[in-house]
Amino acid sequence: MFEAEVTDIREASRQQGRSVWQISLSHTEFTPGATGVLEATARSGAKLEVPVLEVVRDEVGVTWHVTMKPLLEGTVVVGRVKPVAS
Repeated sequence: MFEAEVTDIREASRQQGRSVWQISLSHTEFTPGATGVLEATARSGAKLEVPVLEVVRDEVGVTWHVTMKPLLEGTVVVGRVKPVAS
């Protein structure tokens, strides 16, 4: 488990009318191919749980967390990496 801040977000694609987002963080313990969840608290106080479907690294070395839900830049999240099954 780790805490980080959303530093950038971009729409990666649209699948069946739904956006797929890529989120970069100030710090991550996710590695390419990993999955897990990002937890955040909305301004309203609601708890948000955003599944991380995949993690990719781009050509300049930025790690992107692929999700179906966007998080605003500046949002503080708690990341939980799902253990890899052996």
